[in-house]
Amino acid sequence: MSKAQLMAFLAKADTNPAIQLRIDAAADVSAVVAIAREEGFLFSAASLSRHQRG
Repeated sequence: MSKAQLMAFLAKADTNPAIQLRIDAAADVSAVVAIAREEGFLFSAASLSRHQRG
């Protein structure tokens, strides 16, 4: 579930410049997770970090 939520959030961010700007301004991974939570997506900072590492 977490990976599906992460992928859905990233897809939304790709099509929403306002979200992308907030992500770009985020201080760290935890801040990005908080933005996602505000948008209704639930995943952990660890999931995002794993995704970023590839």
